[in-house]
Amino acid sequence: MTILARKYVQFNDLVIDNYDMLISADLSGGFKTSTIEYSFGHGSFAAFKSRQQLLTEQTLSMTLKLDTRKLSCDQKKYYKDYVFMNLMTAGKLWAIEGDQLIWTNAFVKDFSETYTTEKFVVSLDIDLVLYEGVWHKADSRKVFLQPYSACDFADCLDFREVDECLDCCASCVQPIKQPCPRCICECDFLNAENSLCELKSEIAEDFYKQCGDTYRIIYNCEAGRKIWDDEAILGQKICKEDSCKNIIAGQFYSDTIVDSENVTITLIGSMIDPIITINGNTMQILGEYDGKLILTASGDVYYQGDDCCPEVLIDINYLIIPDGNTFGFLVHQGMNSVIIDTNDCCNMTCIYIKVDRLTM
Repeated sequence: MTILARKYVQFNDLVIDNYDMLISADLSGGFKTSTIEYSFGHGSFAAFKSRQQLLTEQTLSMTLKLDTRKLSCDQKKYYKDYVFMNLMTAGKLWAIEGDQLIWTNAFVKDFSETYTTEKFVVSLDIDLVLYEGVWHKADSRKVFLQPYSACDFADCLDFREVDECLDCCASCVQPIKQPCPRCICECDFLNAENSLCELKSEIAEDFYKQCGDTYRIIYNCEAGRKIWDDEAILGQKICKEDSCKNIIAGQFYSDTIVDSENVTITLIGSMIDPIITINGNTMQILGEYDGKLILTASGDVYYQGDDCCPEVLIDINYLIIPDGNTFGFLVHQGMNSVIIDTNDCCNMTCIYIKVDRLTM
């Protein structure tokens, strides 16, 4: 059974665990389209500049129940500090929707603490600003899931008890324990077996259950690059059908719901002044290349002639936008077309297309 409800599971390192920690969550957003009433006619005028409307920032109001009864006695005194440390820092907010893990950048704008006579419970209302206005579908090869129990929250944090009433120099105070470095806590889980790729079929049931343990989400680009080869992380691949021809032509599918301009193009092979066309819009990179050529969404162009050599930033003047075209590429939901003219008919060349897949 597919669950359509969106459940919020983590903010920064604060895991919203499955012990009824999330009491309520209300998400609201909107579109930037405005109207002007016609003075002598029915209705209003609305200006639409593109196929889709532009989104405004979103707001999320959440009520969290901090219940210390799920913790051991020596951890309870640090739990609220741990929560506030995460709320004070802008970062990633994660959610699960069906079997899709998504994230957006957010910060806490307002918070309030409700008074209660319960000894073990604190109710915290927080208002988050999701300032991008969109959510990103998680990259399955850069996201890792670490089995998480509420009792593990302080394992990689330097919480310790110091008696300020002691009349002693700082060097005399002995720490309770040396916390394990964060890298050690994470690195054991940064492998293919604990990646979203391998665990995708299991996460829906685990994240949606109402009790028990869950996962801590770790986003690590470098680990993804080390585990998988280029072909796995560079995106969808399309190659020449015949190395003796200079054209790469094909289609690729994207499940982005919001049209995405964050597209990274990687060309591997031999090319001279390559011309890249996606969904009818064309850009050209001047120069002769034999290796890896990368065009980012920001317009930066990098060239790596050999795997042993570092990437070199190409002069921006080598990036040409032909008349009648615009900067950047726009990818929509469904099938998208791509045509590459490598101007080289003697070698095999392939294109890799990486799209930041977006939703509301």
